[in-house]
Amino acid sequence: MDDNGDGWIDAARLDSPGTGGHRSYVGPPDQYDFMGATQFRLLTALGLREDHHLLDLGCGSLRAGRLLMFYLRPGRYHGIEPNSWLIDEARAREIGADAFDLRHPWLDDNPDMRMDVFGRSFDFIVAQSVFSHTGGGMLDRALANAAPVLSPGGQFLFTVLDETTPAWPILARGDEAEGWIYPDCVGFAREDVLARCARAGLSAEPLDWYHPRQCWYRAVPAGPALLTPDQRALLGRGAVLFDPRFPTDNLPRTCA
Repeated sequence: MDDNGDGWIDAARLDSPGTGGHRSYVGPPDQYDFMGATQFRLLTALGLREDHHLLDLGCGSLRAGRLLMFYLRPGRYHGIEPNSWLIDEARAREIGADAFDLRHPWLDDNPDMRMDVFGRSFDFIVAQSVFSHTGGGMLDRALANAAPVLSPGGQFLFTVLDETTPAWPILARGDEAEGWIYPDCVGFAREDVLARCARAGLSAEPLDWYHPRQCWYRAVPAGPALLTPDQRALLGRGAVLFDPRFPTDNLPRTCA
């Protein structure tokens, strides 16, 4: 008997990524908890505090949002997700309507990656496993839309499947793709990612922060310094130990 009412979580872990319910649709369901937590850890390590305003681009079923909206002050978590059913499911099964009312997240379902819809700037923007499913045009649009809404000193953190990732040899190239590609994946060469950021007025760098499949990037408005070697050492790598779902043979891989 399921005394805690959480048997559906165990059942969801049997679904294939990109299919099924709100946990499996956004990625491997047995990593749902970790993929939200690692974003939270990275953001707070890079300075996110409760008084900041954050935009979660492609927030899905609030995998990270369910942590972030309780950390930030009410009304300071913003999310964009065209698949509004994912947010509906998260509200019903992960967070609860009363908690939504208490934390007052701002959510939008525009499919064009418009980040000006909230009428404000952001200290942090995060996009985890978004650009692994977009053609070059959509990546450029997101970067161009992010630059003007970043606050002075703001940071845009996002992931890409680049040549440092294990899947690179079999990936279709994002610069040859168009539109939204899901659940299929595409890759972008690091040099291409950095050049696209520069054209959008952003200075960018890869991070060593652990991701089981992709590489994290940090982009800032042109002008502010990128991370120093000492800052990189202090940031750490977000490594995962003692969990067979994240094999240790992935840990030495570096994005820098």
